[in-house]
Amino acid sequence: MPTVTVVTDVFLDLCLEVAQALGFPNLRVVVIPHPLGELRQNEVERRSKSIAPDVVKSLRASAGVVGSGEDEETPGVLEIPGGWDELNDYFHARRWTDGLPITPPERHLVARMIAAGGLPSDALVGIVPPRMGVATVENVATNAVMAGCIPSFFPVVLAAVKAVCDPAFNLLPMQATTNPVTPMIIVNGPIAKKLDINAADNVFGQGWRANTTIGRALRFVLMNVGGGIPGKTDKACHGQPGKLTFCIAENEDRSPWEALHVERGFSPGQSTVTVMGVTGTQDIIHYARTSAAEILNTLIRAIPREGYKNLYSGGEPLIVFGPEQAAVLGVEGLTKKEVKRIIFERARAPLSLFNPETIKLVKGRRPALFSGTDLPEAIPIADRDEDIQIIVAGGAGNHTAFLPTWGDTQCVTVAVE
Repeated sequence: MPTVTVVTDVFLDLCLEVAQALGFPNLRVVVIPHPLGELRQNEVERRSKSIAPDVVKSLRASAGVVGSGEDEETPGVLEIPGGWDELNDYFHARRWTDGLPITPPERHLVARMIAAGGLPSDALVGIVPPRMGVATVENVATNAVMAGCIPSFFPVVLAAVKAVCDPAFNLLPMQATTNPVTPMIIVNGPIAKKLDINAADNVFGQGWRANTTIGRALRFVLMNVGGGIPGKTDKACHGQPGKLTFCIAENEDRSPWEALHVERGFSPGQSTVTVMGVTGTQDIIHYARTSAAEILNTLIRAIPREGYKNLYSGGEPLIVFGPEQAAVLGVEGLTKKEVKRIIFERARAPLSLFNPETIKLVKGRRPALFSGTDLPEAIPIADRDEDIQIIVAGGAGNHTAFLPTWGDTQCVTVAVE
């Protein structure tokens, strides 16, 4: 039966990219002006009537290839005349970079990177949406070279790509959403120290080659293999700096609790990568920090604010305790499980904060909260206490970081081979 897809003009490129990737190059498409989601019913009806002739015309027409009018160049082995500047200009013009200079992916550098991965060059790492590009060891290695990785970093990059391609991570809508979500890489186990992946001072900031280039390599794979091109298929309204690079290690030596990967079923001696879909960072400063109650009270009052994704969709919000705050909680004997329970029970946004339209949205996305006849008094930041993720990272100072996550994803942990 013939069908027509109706899409707003802003999302046309994304629609065509996904249709092509999923094997529907002849998709019939009718375009309407953006936006649509916030329109009142009478305006939706008006727009529907205005495009009705186009829908009928499209249904009657024979299917034809709908394209953007521009063929994309497929990178292969390139011979580019000139030097460093010319090469960077060439790559930048084709949107194969993040806007910063790259390391030229010369054959011998890519070969060294492949060798460090210990797998055949054509081995499948994952399928990367929205283009549904095939991530092989070779093209991941090419992007890792471009990002400035050294070969010893490559097994971590491979693990990160494998993790984001896990269906539980839900990468397709993450690559295309208007939300500012980005994969965050958390490295655990012996490899974090071996590679000098920062887990301490300025852990989310600049200054560490491993953190910067591993995170950047993943972003290049998402762009160059997956087709997540800003403004075309990546429809983030504002984005965030973490979309350039976002990779840290957990400060396991300063944690009073089991490390994240141990909590998720791995042994302490294993090295792992965990990926989370993070929408930003919020610093919480603890001027009163002499007891566990004071630390948690500050955190509980700071977290519940209308507007971030976890309140609307649940998910797995991340709390990164600084070592000083974690030590206080540990000295008083609080386990990580108990801290999660306290935060889950008390870090809630009163329903009175939400307007009626928002409440309808929350009902649809978090039905378990509204299963009874009475409306809940407040909305928790996650559906279950175990969904709240906790790690220890950072250096000296009275700070905790709260990282809201995209509610439509689950964090994924894989071993570094």
